[in-house]
Amino acid sequence: MIFDWINEADQENSKNKEILSFKDYMEILNQNAYNHCRPTYRYILDMLDHYGKNEKGQYSLFEKDLVDAPAVYGQSRVEEAFVQNLHNFEEEGFNNKFILLVGPNGSSKSSLVKKIISGMESYSELEEGSLYTFSWIFPIDNYIKGTLGLGPSKAQSELKTFAYLEDNEISAILSSELKDDPLLLVPNHHRKKLIDDLLADRPEYLESIKKSYLYNGDLSKRNRLIYDALLKNYKGHHEDVLRHIRIERFKVSRRYSTAAVTIEPQLHVDARVQQITMDRRLSTLPPSLQSLNLFSLQGEAILANRGILEFSDLLKRPLDTFKYLLMTMETRNVNLQGILTELDICFMGTSNEVHLAAFKQHPDFNSFKGRFNFIRVPYLLEFTEEEKIYTKQIEGLKEKSIFEPYALRALCLFSVMTRLRSPQAKRYEDKKLSEIVTQLNPLEKASFIDSKEIPAKFDSESRQILEQNYEAIRSEFEHENLYEGKFGISPRDMKNIIYKLASRHKNITFIEIIDYLLKLITKKNEYDFLNMTPQADYHHPARFIALIKEYCIEKVDREVRDSLGLVDERIYEDYIKKYVEHVTAFLKGEKIKNTITGRYEESSDYFITEFEKNIDLKENKEKFRSHILSKLGAYSLDNPGKEWNFMQVFPDLVQSLQQSFRTEQKKVLQTIAKNLVFYRDELEKPGSSSLSAENLSLIQAVIDKLQTSFGHSQNGALAVLKYIIKEKY
Repeated sequence: MIFDWINEADQENSKNKEILSFKDYMEILNQNAYNHCRPTYRYILDMLDHYGKNEKGQYSLFEKDLVDAPAVYGQSRVEEAFVQNLHNFEEEGFNNKFILLVGPNGSSKSSLVKKIISGMESYSELEEGSLYTFSWIFPIDNYIKGTLGLGPSKAQSELKTFAYLEDNEISAILSSELKDDPLLLVPNHHRKKLIDDLLADRPEYLESIKKSYLYNGDLSKRNRLIYDALLKNYKGHHEDVLRHIRIERFKVSRRYSTAAVTIEPQLHVDARVQQITMDRRLSTLPPSLQSLNLFSLQGEAILANRGILEFSDLLKRPLDTFKYLLMTMETRNVNLQGILTELDICFMGTSNEVHLAAFKQHPDFNSFKGRFNFIRVPYLLEFTEEEKIYTKQIEGLKEKSIFEPYALRALCLFSVMTRLRSPQAKRYEDKKLSEIVTQLNPLEKASFIDSKEIPAKFDSESRQILEQNYEAIRSEFEHENLYEGKFGISPRDMKNIIYKLASRHKNITFIEIIDYLLKLITKKNEYDFLNMTPQADYHHPARFIALIKEYCIEKVDREVRDSLGLVDERIYEDYIKKYVEHVTAFLKGEKIKNTITGRYEESSDYFITEFEKNIDLKENKEKFRSHILSKLGAYSLDNPGKEWNFMQVFPDLVQSLQQSFRTEQKKVLQTIAKNLVFYRDELEKPGSSSLSAENLSLIQAVIDKLQTSFGHSQNGALAVLKYIIKEKY
C-alpha cells in the first residue's frame, strides 16, 4: 500500500506526452495550433483567463492562497495595469518594456510577481498550458555510421526518428538551453506559410503572431549551426536532420529556474557563454559537429527564456549591471560576446519609492524611462481588503488567542486612515462636490472608498453627488508624487502587531486594540507617518483612534440593542414598506388598498409625518420623499423582476428607525448595568449573588445573542457589554 503512489505517478505521467518525435509534434500542432503558437505575453494572458474572474471582475488567480505564493488582495488596479502591458506587448509583437512595480516596502510587489509565476507553474502542468522545446539526439555508431562520414549502415536508413531511443542507444544529447520553440526548426519562409494556414480561422490572432519572433525569428546560434551542419551532411534533406530532434515538454518552475527566475540584488551579469566543443563528454559528437565552434549559453536570462525574469529590488543594483536591458527592450536581443541571442522574456522588477527617487536623479534615467513601464503598488485603501491579508494569520493563532468582532476591523481602519490625505477643494471643478468632499473625515473617507458608504449627515442630494463622483474621489491623488498609499503603516508592521497582541491577550476585543494603538502613536521614532503634519483630522493618529473608538462603540451598541429583542427586524421592513406606499400614493394622487377591508383609501398624511418624525428627518420633506421614489426606481431598473427588499434598498432608514427605539432600550440597558457585576459573580459561583431570576435571564439572553448572532465569545461579549454600558449608559 505504501508504494501505491508509484503506480499512480506512472499513470499520471503516461497521460502527458513528455517526449515526442518532430513528426508527432507537428500532428499535435495541427490539432491545436493556437496553444502552440503563443509568445510569452499571450501565454500569461491565457493563464490569467484560465483562472477566471470573481464577481467583481477581478482576476481570481491573485486571491488563491498557495504555500509559496500567498493570496494578494485589493490590488486589482495593479493587476489590470499589468494585463494592459501584456496587451501592449501583443500590439508590438514582443515584450518591449520592462515592467517595474514601484511602491512602499511591504505593499505586495514581490507577492504579485510570485502569484503570476505560480499561476504559470500550475498552468504549464495542464494540457492546455503545455510548453515544448527540443534536444538534438545522436545515436551510437550502429545507427549513425555512414551518413556523417563513418561508413554506410542499414539501421540508420530504416529508423525514422531517434527521439524514442533508450539511453544506451544514444552517444550524445545537446539540449536547447534557450528552450527554443520547435516551430523555429521549420525554415522561416515555410514557417510563415504554415502559421498562416494553421491560424487562418483566427485572423485577428494571426495578425498579432505575424509580429512575433515565432513568425519572423530564428533558432539560437548553436541550434542554427547544428541544423546547418547536419543539413549539409545529409545533402539538403531536412527530414534526415529532423530525425535527430527529440521534442520535450517542459514545465515552468521557479524552484528549478525553468522559465521563471528571480535575480536578487547582486553584481554579476545575468547571462554568459561557455565553450563546449572541448568538453570530453561531447567527444562522441559526429565529426561534422566537432569542427564547429559551439558555445553553451548560461545565466539567469537564459534560464528564464519563454517565461518571466524578475529583478528583485532592481534599483539597488549598480546601473551598469542592467544597462544591457536598454538594447534588449528595444530589439528583444541580448549580445553575449558577439553572439546575438533573441529572447522571449517578460522582464519584471520591483523597487521601493526611495530607490526610484534616487534613480530619477541619475543622468541616464531618461534613457531608461522610455524602456520602463512603472506600475505603482500602493498600500491598500480598502479596509475590508486589508482584513483579508491577516485572516489566515488570525486563524493560525486562534488556539492561543481569539480576535473578537471589530478587533481586526479597528486595526485595519487605523492602517488605512494612516494612508489617506485630506481632500483638497481646489481639485474639484464642481463647487458643490468640493464642499461635500472636504467635509469627510478620515473614517468617513475610508468607508466611502471601501464600500461607497455615505455618512448620514449628508442630505439626499449630497449623497447622490458623492455616489456619482466615487472614482474622482478615489483617485484624487493617484497621479501625484505623494499618492495615497505611499505612506502609512505597512502590512508587515500590522502582522507584527497582531503577533504582539496575541502574545498578551487571550481575548482581543476592539478595547485592547484601542489601548495598543494609543501606545503605538507615541513611538514617533519608529514610524514615519506619525511625524506628518496634521491637516484637520488627517495625519492625526490620536483623532484616528477617537474616530475608530466611536465607530466600534456604535457597531457593538447596535448589536447589544438588537440582542435585547425589543424590536423584530421584520417590523422595520413592514414599516418602511408602508411608508413608501403612502408616499407614492400621496405624490401620485392615488389611493391605497386596505388589505383588511379591501377598500381603496386616501394615503395617511398623519402616518407619513409620524414616520418622518421617528427617523428624525431634518432635510426638506418634499426633496426627501422624491429621493425615496427615485432610489426605488433605480433599484427596480438594476434588479428587474426582483422582489423589493426595503431594508436592503433603504439601510439608512433602518438605521434611523433603530435609533428611534433607543430611549426604550436605554432603560433596559441601565437595568443590565446595575446587575452586570452580580452576573459575573453568578458565573464564577452559581447561587452566590442576589441577582433575581428575571435579571439573570435578561443578561444571559443578551450574552447568548451576542455569541450566536454576532460571533462574540462569552468573555468577549461580557467585556464589550461592560465597556458599552460604561461609555454610553
